Amino acid sequence: MHMQSSESEPGMKELCSKILTATDVGVRFSFPTATMREHFKLLEGSQSLDFQVMDKYSKVWTFRLYTRKNDGHPKPVLTKGWLDFVKRMGLKVGDKVIFVLHGNHNDHLGILVKRNIKLLGSEHWADL
Repeated sequence: MHMQSSESEPGMKELCSKILTATDVGVRFSFPTATMREHFKLLEGSQSLDFQVMDKYSKVWTFRLYTRKNDGHPKPVLTKGWLDFVKRMGLKVGDKVIFVLHGNHNDHLGILVKRNIKLLGSEHWADL
């Protein structure tokens, strides 16, 4: 997966983005497996990892990344903390969540949320 600069802030690298489904909004967030393997190192034998992200308001959120043991296909999901984030941010099906790295050495994990809106006959992703 190529790292690319996010449009919203120079020096920010996008890890992954996803348009939210009904399951993501109501139950748990299905996290991209490739991103998990590349950026999150679960301890051997461990099925979960708590990590922190900062939103654009500088609020820190703690999420639990959980993987199911499933024939080599971990199917990672965000459990703890995720639904509180959804509720507080007012997220809906069709909104986009973007995980980013930022900071001087790309050492801080951030989260951006966007909503697709129609404006003057064309669609735009607006920050929430």
